[in-house]
Amino acid sequence: MLKRFILTGFLFIFFMSLSLLKQEEPAWGQSNISTWGIFSSIHLSADVSKGECGEKVQPAEYFSNASLYSLIAAFGLVFAGIFIDKKVLKLGVWALSVIPFIFWIYINYFVDYERIKRLAFTYDAIAENTLANIAEAQDRYKSEQDTFIKDLGQLYSHMAGSHGIDECVEILKIEAEWNHWSAQARHVSSPDIVIWDSRTGSSLKKG
Repeated sequence: MLKRFILTGFLFIFFMSLSLLKQEEPAWGQSNISTWGIFSSIHLSADVSKGECGEKVQPAEYFSNASLYSLIAAFGLVFAGIFIDKKVLKLGVWALSVIPFIFWIYINYFVDYERIKRLAFTYDAIAENTLANIAEAQDRYKSEQDTFIKDLGQLYSHMAGSHGIDECVEILKIEAEWNHWSAQARHVSSPDIVIWDSRTGSSLKKG
């Protein structure tokens, strides 16, 4: 039993090391993303067309946490099986450990993170374009009223109704003073928040 315990411990350390080497905190938005995925035959245009607002992109933490927890669950079952005396129960527990192992392999070797990155970039560009339309409306309002506005309802009237607001983009916040304004928006299928500040332009931050 001691030999099995030590061997399982070494395997756990090995898999954890492999997982950490592969997980360089894949993140969309401003951060870089590790392109681990090796299987993808679906084009970006087809991905975006799934559903009214496209395929939802999970945040980077979802994948890294799923990989870590599945590995812990798998080895937890393996360790539990070592201490179980009944052979049938022991084999059953070890058989269950295969499920989180398969999930870990899927997360690390079959999810195409490059495609996810492209999707997130496309969604964030749509959100940024919406904020650019709001920026034009703000400039028109400023030229008329000598101030910026934070009321979206009034901004609509300076954007030909709601034409400049994409239906899949949520405007999270608008703050305005007489000499500058800022806004935050998010595409409903993206985990990222796009920030627009009239003094600096636009930027992305992780949501």
